[in-house]
Amino acid sequence: VLLDGLPMVGRISGQIDLSGIPTTMVERGEVVKGPQSSLYGSEAMGGVVNVITRRATATRWDAGVDLTAGTQGRADLSSTMRGTLGSVEYLVDAGRRTTELTPGLAEEQGALAERWDGLFKLGWAPDSALRVEASAVLLDERQRWQGGQLFTFADNRQWSTRLAAEWARGAHRLAPTLYWTEFDHLSRRATTPQPVAGTGEEEVQRLVEGEVLYNLGLGPHALDLGVEAKREEISSDRVRGSARTLHTLEPFAQATWAVGGWQLVPGARLSWSEQWGMHFTPRLAALVRPVPSLALRGSLGRGYRAPAFKELYMEFLNLGAGAGYTVRGNPDLRPETSTNLSLGAEWTVGPAYLRGQLFHNRFADFIETRLAGDSSGITFYTYGNIADGFTRGAELETGIARGGLRAEAGYGYLEARESGTGAPLLGRPSHTGRLSLEYALAGGPRAALSGVYTGETPVRRSETGVVERDGFLRFDVSLAQALPRGIELSLGARNLFAARPEEWPGFTGRHLYLGLGWRTTEGAGR
Repeated sequence: VLLDGLPMVGRISGQIDLSGIPTTMVERGEVVKGPQSSLYGSEAMGGVVNVITRRATATRWDAGVDLTAGTQGRADLSSTMRGTLGSVEYLVDAGRRTTELTPGLAEEQGALAERWDGLFKLGWAPDSALRVEASAVLLDERQRWQGGQLFTFADNRQWSTRLAAEWARGAHRLAPTLYWTEFDHLSRRATTPQPVAGTGEEEVQRLVEGEVLYNLGLGPHALDLGVEAKREEISSDRVRGSARTLHTLEPFAQATWAVGGWQLVPGARLSWSEQWGMHFTPRLAALVRPVPSLALRGSLGRGYRAPAFKELYMEFLNLGAGAGYTVRGNPDLRPETSTNLSLGAEWTVGPAYLRGQLFHNRFADFIETRLAGDSSGITFYTYGNIADGFTRGAELETGIARGGLRAEAGYGYLEARESGTGAPLLGRPSHTGRLSLEYALAGGPRAALSGVYTGETPVRRSETGVVERDGFLRFDVSLAQALPRGIELSLGARNLFAARPEEWPGFTGRHLYLGLGWRTTEGAGR
């Protein structure tokens, strides 16, 4: 998971909470499927999700305010302003959000989440060849939920700063970047709805990264060279030794060659880690268009992921009423590696498209949570390397846009198993599907309906076998209408039919909301 092309820290129980990034900050999202370690390094085993935040604007100024209220105690207020001051472009986005739910948890009793967030950007271009940009993202969140007689509290503070420059002249482009991000997590418990000051367990994750990219463009051909240097840190009483650091250095290269109707893209990355040594991850991708409306793609690549600090060194005990569990890291873990082959085709005719993809991944030393024992009501989990396994499947997507109507649908099939035992890999449904319908008229209403189906999914291993959670179908609907003077009214429902499948944390029934927004009218800031 990347934010403006740079990695995010702040995993809790191995997961990044993407709901912590407000949609008002987001300009678009980019998804690249398949192992991308040749370009993005460790973690990019199955693909990359890159969240692109909004840019500053070259217009004199524009502004907006959004207010949303809904069921489950939701109240969101956000405001944004961007423009220019002389030769400097700026953007300021700030928001306050509350809800009587906790992200990722189904429990509603005593639940609360409050968050402040901010995005700040400055851009300066002294001439046509040079641009300098500085940005910062700040998130400050308080979470609370109740289990039995105890309240659990999680205070999360995250900030990221980025200083980047881009120099371009002729066919040459040079782009250095310095990035610093930190995540501070404080966990506490109390018998009252307010935590006790000075108590709790604190964990700090930090990443400092420097990167230099060089691009040479020669007509349809291109050469991309780069090097990344990282320092990762974690400090916590739950980590053996209280603190750990890791340094890595990763040079990489990628070329794009266009020959006839073919486009070939070879690339490779060399990853050096003071703990794991050297790993080489090459990749070759190809594209050919036998006719203008048809594109055929294929790629063959290697993936690599080093174990995370928590998988190696974390020690965690969670006690409840008469039961509990403990998670203990495994310092003997080995890095994961994989080989991926994918073949795809896309056919486009006017407003319609149809695309499909076949893929096969063979992996070694895959890291998965393992049940290690159960004694006196305490379940003991650890992490282990699966010697060998595979994922393979197919995806099919189609869509059409005509007039104000846009319709899209997709289906995915996945088989994911260990090679030796044939046991399924956890957290991966065999069947998924999606459907979306959007209708918009210029100056008129905009309506959207989306449905997402997630099939039965293995979620954990027990002494008697694999526990699966039921499949479910969720629908969301929204309606918006533009009003005079830049005002917009919106309303909608998430999880329209209140699906609440078991073993699915975070699904707490139907959510209804009403929103009111204001934007400077077109031309007001010019």
